[in-house]
Amino acid sequence: MSHEKFHIALSHAILAGTGIYCLIQIKDQNFICPHVTYGLIAINNIIGVYRWASDYNTKILEVYRFTAYCQLLFALPCITTTVWLQNGYSKDWSWAWALVPIFPLLCYLVNADLDLPLAELLILFNLVGLGVVCFVKEIQYGLAATLAYTISHCCIRQLALYNYGLCFFAYFALRAIGFGHDLV
Repeated sequence: MSHEKFHIALSHAILAGTGIYCLIQIKDQNFICPHVTYGLIAINNIIGVYRWASDYNTKILEVYRFTAYCQLLFALPCITTTVWLQNGYSKDWSWAWALVPIFPLLCYLVNADLDLPLAELLILFNLVGLGVVCFVKEIQYGLAATLAYTISHCCIRQLALYNYGLCFFAYFALRAIGFGHDLV
């Protein structure tokens, strides 16, 4: 295994561990959206460890690409939905954040060329939606989650560093929705 593949596999392992930690923290919550976010993060990154730590396998690559795309589409919107609902915003508008990603997913499944531009637009709207609510309601961990996701998604092109940025997003999002413990 090359040095680069090792670091990518390690970043996937750390992000999978972060997703599992977050799932354990929210295990008693009845609301499904955070479970979707952290479940997708955990599953995609467990598959990512296998994909980057093993020899090239086209079947695992296809599964990895699909789970990575689902993580891209649903992780942020499900957190946005949770924050909006917890802060008393309209259920219709709040649920729209988590349901709208179905359209780019359908485009992806039918091989339409619109899926990536729609996904990028969706991420932009979710970042604004989450950031504005967290700013107005003074949810510092939500602002930190928004910033971590923005930096990871918009500024970082190396996969290992992107995964580390998503670790910060996952933890700050967990704290923004009222779970987790202070590290200090």
